[in-house]
Amino acid sequence: MSHRSNSTPDHPKHEPHPWLEEKVYMQLRRRTVDLVNRSVDALCKDKQRVSLSTVAAKSKELDPEHRGISESAVLDTQEARAYYEQHRTWQGNRKQRAKPLAGALPAKVGPIKPDRNAQRARQRYLRMSKEALVERLLTVERISSQERERWLTQQDEVLTWRLRAEAAETRLKEGKRP
Repeated sequence: MSHRSNSTPDHPKHEPHPWLEEKVYMQLRRRTVDLVNRSVDALCKDKQRVSLSTVAAKSKELDPEHRGISESAVLDTQEARAYYEQHRTWQGNRKQRAKPLAGALPAKVGPIKPDRNAQRARQRYLRMSKEALVERLLTVERISSQERERWLTQQDEVLTWRLRAEAAETRLKEGKRP
């Protein structure tokens, strides 16, 4: 008699148990939403910054068990996240911090010095936009592919000439003329 496990490939998708949803997950979500609401309200009342870290810290103060909630719990619980985002102090910066080098450096890649300052090159790449980096990478890959093809062609020519030279040398040793 064989026993089957529920985790076998015959059961590709694990369905959550309804009783877990009602008795465990729902209560945890309610606790998270309650602590987020109370923490945000307390921070606003005290005219303090409302951020993920301050909400998490304040929730530990307000929680009778002093467990509080994590920053990820705020972000993962839809209702708690909405309340936090409605009241958060940080609203995002509309301006770019550093001027991107998107158009400043063309995708053309020239010779690279072996003793170049790698740290400066790294900083330059970090300031470039993702699109500019992708263009540069594709250009480097294309050039690398072309250089490899050129090298392989040259190696074929070298091998051909070497075989011809060896054949001519063999004929000379045997006294035959070409």
